[in-house]
Amino acid sequence: MRLIVTVSILLLAPGCRESEGTYQGYADLTASTGDSALSAVSSYLTLDSTANVHYDSAAARTLERLSTRFGGIMRPDTVAQFHRQMLEGLDSLVLAMRVLRERETSCSAERTIDCADARDFGYILGSVRSGARIYLDARRRMRETLRSLGATFPDPPAVSPAALTPRP
Repeated sequence: MRLIVTVSILLLAPGCRESEGTYQGYADLTASTGDSALSAVSSYLTLDSTANVHYDSAAARTLERLSTRFGGIMRPDTVAQFHRQMLEGLDSLVLAMRVLRERETSCSAERTIDCADARDFGYILGSVRSGARIYLDARRRMRETLRSLGATFPDPPAVSPAALTPRP
């Protein structure tokens, strides 16, 4: 009986691995999902810390939905490390948006005394830039690895390096 089970597993394992899809399919799905999540909050990347920053609930919902979907498509192999790092960047973006929402909610309900002071917007925008930088750096490394595995990874979203540097 053990022999039959062992032989069955050995015969079915390659078929299961094949059903996961190719690296190219993974690359396309990963790029479109992750890049769409980043694009949802791209308008925050162009703001400086003195700008009037407002929470965008539609962008936040899109970001959270796509970030969750992105986490569910991870492959358990050579690119998993980069996928986790990209997810870490998206999670940083989600957290920054939640902090911004909480700040706006607290200020509109007059639950804090520092609402007239916009100093923390710089920190929130810094978190957005940091999350985008983490995502894009890991995406670059993922792209190089997938290229060595024979898959092409689409070009990254158009985010200038200047948009990722802190501004006063």
